[in-house]
Amino acid sequence: MDRSDIFNLDNLESVVRNKFGTNKEVKLKDLTNNYSAIPNDYERIELKLESEEVFSELRDKIQPICTEFEKEGYGANLFTAVYEAVLNAYQHGNKKDTSKKITLAYKHSLEHLDLMVEDEGGVVDSNFVPFVLRHREGVYKEKFLNFYEFSGKEKPDKNQGTGTSFMHQYVDSVNYLISEKGGLIVHMVRNKPAPEKKKKKKKSHKRKRRNRKN
Repeated sequence: MDRSDIFNLDNLESVVRNKFGTNKEVKLKDLTNNYSAIPNDYERIELKLESEEVFSELRDKIQPICTEFEKEGYGANLFTAVYEAVLNAYQHGNKKDTSKKITLAYKHSLEHLDLMVEDEGGVVDSNFVPFVLRHREGVYKEKFLNFYEFSGKEKPDKNQGTGTSFMHQYVDSVNYLISEKGGLIVHMVRNKPAPEKKKKKKKSHKRKRRNRKN
């Protein structure tokens, strides 16, 4: 894309990036009054991360659930998508505030698995708007996008900035909703792969050789 294009999402100087990439936080409730809620028939797990070893604590709480879903046929790498969604909720949504909780909710059917991750932060970085739009163009399929490179910000320690790309890569759809409390809800859907059809073995017909008399 021409870098002078006013809607070029990769150019920090484009009109769309100047409008939405102001490096300011955006209050989600200021964006819309169209709020969503996790349905009542979803299974819920309330997460409060209080340990300094947040990464290992997250793995311990999420891994057993994802392992069960993988056994049910939802494929590998599901853990990575859920882990990154919850980690984003903790770091960027709740700003590592241990008094705020994260809700992981899920519901599965024969065809697909619905996952929702809700934080209580109430804000997003304005650069996140064009960042998500860039993902919806499918660019992450060629190369994972780094949020800090995309927004022109310095990358903090222990944060790679590629969590959103992992989420979009390992589930079939990702939608972003605003909760009634003003937090962000990340809604991910993972379709169950169709079972592979067993190939029928072709019967080999060997010609019988006739015994010849010498």
